[in-house]
Parts: sequence; structure tokens; C-alpha cells
Amino acid sequence: MRSAPIAVLAALCAASALPGQTPPEPPPSPAAEPPATPAASARPTSPAAAREPEPPAVPDEDARERIVGPTEGAPTMSLAAAVRLALEKNFSLLGSVDAVETARWQEKAAFGEFLPTVTPLFQRSSDSYVFGVDVAQKLPWSGGTLSASGRYTSQPSASTPFPKTTDVRLLLTQPILRGVGPNATYFDLTNARRARQGQERSLSLAQQKLAVDVASAFYAVVAQRQLLDVARQSLQRTEALLKSSKARLEVGLASKIDVFRAELQAAQGRDAMVRSQAALATALERFRGLLSIPPDDPVEPEAAPLPDTRDEFEPVQALVLRALQARLELTEARDQVSDARRAASLATQNLLPQLDLNVAVTQLGYGGTLGDTWSAADRRVEFFVSASYPFQQTSLRSTRAIAEIEVGTRERTVRQTELDVEQQVRQALRDLDQIRKSVELQRQAVEVAAQQRRLAVLRYQRGLGSNFDVVDSESSLVTARSALVQLLTTYAVARLDLKRTTGTLDVFAEFAP
Repeated sequence: MRSAPIAVLAALCAASALPGQTPPEPPPSPAAEPPATPAASARPTSPAAAREPEPPAVPDEDARERIVGPTEGAPTMSLAAAVRLALEKNFSLLGSVDAVETARWQEKAAFGEFLPTVTPLFQRSSDSYVFGVDVAQKLPWSGGTLSASGRYTSQPSASTPFPKTTDVRLLLTQPILRGVGPNATYFDLTNARRARQGQERSLSLAQQKLAVDVASAFYAVVAQRQLLDVARQSLQRTEALLKSSKARLEVGLASKIDVFRAELQAAQGRDAMVRSQAALATALERFRGLLSIPPDDPVEPEAAPLPDTRDEFEPVQALVLRALQARLELTEARDQVSDARRAASLATQNLLPQLDLNVAVTQLGYGGTLGDTWSAADRRVEFFVSASYPFQQTSLRSTRAIAEIEVGTRERTVRQTELDVEQQVRQALRDLDQIRKSVELQRQAVEVAAQQRRLAVLRYQRGLGSNFDVVDSESSLVTARSALVQLLTTYAVARLDLKRTTGTLDVFAEFAP
């Protein structure tokens, strides 16, 4: 008479087993047998069947971190290869490269002011022709200028004894007050060089930021794969729970609300799958966008393990000191203070009178041939001083005042930048330490949630409770695993961002082939 209930119970237990559950080992003593329930009283009374299983001490695969790969058959790319490709093809970075190239050409143009300017001349009319050349040279350091001109005129049809004329002039002008010295002489060239240097530093900063952005997009894809895998496993377990709840309802061991609860959990699991798939597609498109490849390109990040969080970092004071020495923003800000001081010095010098010392050499000759004009030429050397001083100096005084204000402004900017850099380093290191501690806590939470779920399943299989605890523990496990994945991928990017914050991120060495 008891064979039918025993058979029903055996079928029910087989239907209620959930995926991923390993049958637990029985305890050595039957003293832990639970109180009798209608479901338990239907079991055989043999010692092996009467013993209550204990939950396993080690969590199952739900608590383990797995490596989830890309779409099957899709071409993959490592993080280093992705960063190198982005440095080569990213459109925003190419704009910075163009700005550097433009600044280099402007520097060449400014340097060209110190090269000799040669202008040949030829004029011809019905009764004469003229050959000539003009040469001008800006002298380095002193701020002086040297100009020379030569003319040879021939009038073959003229009824004069000297139809040919040579005229050679050489003039050296050396400023004594305004415009003298290397600051005034090289001011435009120095500004062009500083502009080129600033663009190169901006390019390096853009490269570092792009490398961190690519790493962030790379690990965002890794995280979404993991989250999709978490949602997939949860959905499989939830569907198995729904099947078990329906089987129990048929034999009167579960209520309709248990089925509704399982159906709701399954619907939420399918929705989580849909959202995870959409988030993965978005992460892939962002990754490809940083590499300047089409969004529908099949390339994906390669499978990557989640990082280890047991790194050791230097003390914060050492990192701050290194950042204050290596950050390009600080170096540029300090150089801008020097630029402001140069401009203020030149503005002060421009208030002085224009006083120039001039040396002129002239040679004028007439003759019947070119040789006669040269040998019989009249040569003169003249020294003279020229001076000028504008009475209206409002503009010049305003320029000097503005330049002096700019010096103070840029000095404050340097100090503000130093404080910002120190705060950024401290914040980056604090974030890493917080993530590392949170990872350890979250791993414990995953293990506890997995144990809690297994115990809830065992209690549900033995009829000691409804599936409410199973559904609740499943939600807790998914939440804990998702949070752990997010923390680990965030840690991988934060570790790279700390190098950028301290100014030690060399993108070409860090992501070398």
C-alpha cells in the first residue's frame, strides 16, 4: 500500500532537482532528522533515506569567476593591439596630431625670419635695363638688421660718356634700447617653439586618455559578457525551479502562489538576459568607435581574465611627489609662467625710446664699362644715430600692465594645478584601495549567497518551506556576482588610470606588441 506514495515522492524529487546541484553527503548520524511533515512521512524509513542532507561546505560553480569568451567565430583583439590601433586611427587623436604638425610649420616660419632674404631684380625699358639684388638679414641675439642692395644700370643708347652705373649700399642697424637682446630678438621664435611644445604635450595627454578610454571600453565588454553569463545561468536555474514548482503543484506539495512566484522570477530572468544582450552590443559598439571602425564590424575584445587585486602600491606621498615632477599639465603650466614673464619683460622694454646705431657703406660709380664703374666708384662710410619716441603710450602701458597681471594669474594656476594633481593622485589611490577591499567583501558575499541558495534549495526539495527562499536567494546571488564583476573590471581600469594620474603612463611601452 505504501509503494504508490513512495513512487510519487521519488518522481517528485527527481523533478525538483535544480541544475548545478551536487547531491550532498549524508551526515554520519541520523540525529539531525527534521520533524515529520506530510512530505517527509511519505519517505521510506530506512536509515539511508531518513537522514537529512547537509548543505555542502564549498560553494558550487555559482561562486566561481569564469572567463567568458567572445562570439564564436568572431575575430578578436587584445587590449594592447586595440590601444595601438586607436593611437593610429582614432579621429579625435588625429586632430591632435594635425595640430602638432601645424605648430611645427609655424615654428619653421618663425625660424625663417633669421634666414637671409634675397630678392633679385631685373628691369628693362626701351633705352635701358637694370640688374639688381636686395639682401636682408636679421641678426641673432642682438636684434639688429643688416640690409644690402646692389644695382647695375646700363643705358646703351644714351649720349653720355658714362652709360653704365653701379650703386651698392650696405646698412647695419643696431637697436640700443628698445628691441635689443635675445628676448626681443627671439620672442616670436620662442613663442612658436612653445606653441609646438604645448601641442606635443597635449597630444601625449590625449594619447594617455585614449589608452585609458580604450581599456575602459575593453573591460566594459568583458564585464557585460560576464553579466550575460550570470543572467544566463540564473535563467536556467529559474526555469528549472519553475518546472519543479509545477510538478509539486500537480501532486499537492506546492501552492499556486509558488508557481506564480517562479514564473515571475523566470520573466525577470528573461528580461535580464535581454538587457544584458543590449548592454553587450552597446559596449561592443563603443569599443569599435574608439578604434574608428564601423559599429557592425565583427571584431571583438579577446577573452580576458578578471584581474588580481593583490597589487602593492607605493605610499601616497611618493606617488604625489612623482606626479608633481612628471605630470605634463604641471610642466606646461610652469612653462606658461615663464612665457608670461618674457612677455612682461618685452612689454617693459617697449616703453623705452627707439634708439638705433646705424652704420652705412655706399659705393656709387659711373663709367663706360662695368669694370670702370667699380674701380672708379666713390665709397663712403657713415655712422649715425636715429631715435624716436611716441608721446602716446597708453597702449604700450596697458600691454605691460596686462602682462604683469598675467604673470600673477599663471603663478596661481601652477599652484592650483599642483593641488589638483595631488588630490587626483590621492583620490585614485583611495579608489583602488576601496575597490580592493570591496572585492574581498563581495567575494565573501558571493560565497554566502551561493551557500544560502543551496540551503534554500535543499529545504525546498525536502518540503521544509516554499520556493520563496529559493527565489530570494537566487536574486541575492545574481546581485552579488554582478557586483563582483563590476568591481573587478573597474579595478583593472583604475589601476591603469593611476599610472596616468601620476604621469608615468607610457602608452607605447605599456601596450607594446
